[in-house]
Amino acid sequence: MKKKSFGNFLLFCGLRKDEFLGVRELIWERNLKILKITSISSVVMSVFFLIFNRLTGSEIWIPYLFLAIGSTFVTLIIFLKRTKPLWLDILLCYLEILFVCIYAGILSVQESNAALPATSLIVFIALLPMSIDDRPIRMYLFMLGESALYLLIASGVKSTQAFRLDVINVITFCVIGMLFYAVICARNVREIYQNAKVEKVQSGVIRSLATVVEERDENTGGHIQRTEDYVKMLIEKMKRNDKFKKIPDQFYKNVILAAPMHDVGKIKIPDTILNKPARLTEKETEVMKLHTVYGAEILGKLLTREEDPEYFDIAQNVAKYHHEHYDGTGYPDGLKGDDIPLEARIMALADVYDALTSDRIYKKAYPNSMAREILKESAGTQFDPDLCELFLENTDIGPKKRIFRINP
Repeated sequence: MKKKSFGNFLLFCGLRKDEFLGVRELIWERNLKILKITSISSVVMSVFFLIFNRLTGSEIWIPYLFLAIGSTFVTLIIFLKRTKPLWLDILLCYLEILFVCIYAGILSVQESNAALPATSLIVFIALLPMSIDDRPIRMYLFMLGESALYLLIASGVKSTQAFRLDVINVITFCVIGMLFYAVICARNVREIYQNAKVEKVQSGVIRSLATVVEERDENTGGHIQRTEDYVKMLIEKMKRNDKFKKIPDQFYKNVILAAPMHDVGKIKIPDTILNKPARLTEKETEVMKLHTVYGAEILGKLLTREEDPEYFDIAQNVAKYHHEHYDGTGYPDGLKGDDIPLEARIMALADVYDALTSDRIYKKAYPNSMAREILKESAGTQFDPDLCELFLENTDIGPKKRIFRINP
């Protein structure tokens, strides 16, 4: 292996630096998921040995009590606080390291392995790197450094036989752990990078198509970006709300990714209707309503369901059902209440709010206060009342820039 390639592997899992940094936040999302598993494992294991040692009359219980308290603390933070900045995720990972290092120190001064399984430390050394960082070089140094310190302390307090066993365990598990981490980490990081790359390309193609539709429609300049911003705002509110906190993050990501495509079906609407400089007739309105059906059909041909069925369904639902009303009076299928997909209910609020606060050929944009009042009055009839309440919680919401006009 060339020196440059080996260096890239140690520092960036075989990627270029810019590629690695571009997906580092996604890598940490993966690490936090793994940290949930290791922290729970820490709690279970430490509580088990704590109870076992107390029941058997062993005087060695402080290490397990310490690890149980520390791991429980980390676990509670992870599970009770759903939305966190990246720096807090990183801090949690290193708190877990701190607890395990102190635990290792307590283990290393025990005289014998008989009453306190030293192999538990080795298991942590082997598995912990999977949850605390994304660069192999850092984890190699961490594993070697902690193992060397452990053996140094253990050599002065343990019996020769116990120390020899520790040496064998440390060497064996460090080597296996390092190889295991190197293979799994590199594979995971590259997989994350490839998925992000494919998603970016797919998003770019779809956004380009949505932009073509928007440019063709003289009445909807800037609509895509504004509605996407409103969708993001509402989703941030939903993540902090008890009713929606169990919804996986991937769902929200897919909704945001699908938002720009909600009007893609308008590409099949005739120009005479799409750009009519006046209110549409009843017959023209019926034709305009077909853009929801057309949008679902277009996305059905453009996207591949086998690759990501959840995203495929969300994108189609956003395009087809964002004009459904909560009381069942919307179109195209007259769905009612929770029968309307959640992603479509989210999109409906963003879409209508932007239409209200943007100029049309036959009306000026409504003031923010009036638009908010209309949404409030329509909660439970046109909009999901819970989502509408969350949407209106943001007192700063309002159009930053109005461009052209908005069609129905």
